[in-house]
Formats: sequence, structure tokens, C-alpha cells
Amino acid sequence: MIETIEEYNQIREALMTVEKSKLADAFLKLALESRSVEMMIMSLVSSPTKKIALFKENIHAITHQGRGSRLSGEEILETLTRSLDLLDGATMDPKVGLQLMALFYEADSWALESTTELDYEFELVFTDDGFKKFAQFAQRCPDPDFVVQLVKQLIANDGYGMRTKLRDEASSFLTEAGLKALRT
Repeated sequence: MIETIEEYNQIREALMTVEKSKLADAFLKLALESRSVEMMIMSLVSSPTKKIALFKENIHAITHQGRGSRLSGEEILETLTRSLDLLDGATMDPKVGLQLMALFYEADSWALESTTELDYEFELVFTDDGFKKFAQFAQRCPDPDFVVQLVKQLIANDGYGMRTKLRDEASSFLTEAGLKALRT
């Protein structure tokens, strides 16, 4: 188990010397054993178009669960976290990114109703990690009216309080005119 920064750095340096094919084989073996590792690897090797498709598939898996295929709270948390990793707030089309973030936020009820033991972790994913990603896209979006309407839509359906930061800290991604439009 890696417990210190020093251990982390030592292991990282040792891994940097391992042959690429051995590392690839090890990663693929781990991917067969862990859905989380598989999602991480797919985010590293997929094209931007494939990343969008994977993101949508992940959110759909959360929001369209059937009786026979229920995801645990841990699986939902892991899927939400890895899904955010698929989105590059610096290079992806900001409107597309914002639309995907809307899908992300619309999964909040599924997440919070899956368990009560992870409420804090879900709050961090939505109000910290999700907000940061949303703000990255919103800051780059050339259409402030689109951002305002999207925030209004998300806030209107915020039954769990996971989206209020979008309104409360909108000044981090909207101009004064955008903030005024958000209040009306």
C-alpha cells in the first residue's frame, strides 16, 4: 500500500523504467478485474468523440437502471467520477460540454437515492468536481444566454441541493449581464 508521497514518487520512478508493453499488459489485466480501471484506461486511449459516447453511456447506465441491474452507490460514485475524467474542459466544445454536464447533474437523484452512506462523497462530486467542470465549459462558452438558460433549467429541478452552487457561484462564469439575466 502506498502511504506517503515519498513512496508514491519512488514507485512512479520505478514504473517509468518498466517496458511499455509490460505496463500495457498490466493495465489491461487490471481493466479486466476492475470497472474503474477499465474506465480510466478508456479515457486515456479514446478519441474525443468516443469519450463523449462513453460519458453518455455511463450516465445512461445510472439513470436507466432496471430491476435486475441495480448499481450500488459505490458503483454510481465511481462511474460519475470517472465520467467527469472523460470531459476536457479546456479543449471540448463548451456547448457540448455544458449539455453533457446537464446530463451529469440530472443523475443526482439516482445517486443520492442509491444509498445514504455516501451522501458526503456525492455532494463533493456534484458541488466540487462537477461544478469545476461546469464552470470551465461555461467560462469558454460564446453564448452566455445558453449558459443562463441551462443553469435556470438545472436549478428549477434541483430536488437534492446538488445544483445550487451553479446559481450561488455563477459569478465565476457569468458576466454581470448574465447574472442579471439569471435572476430574472
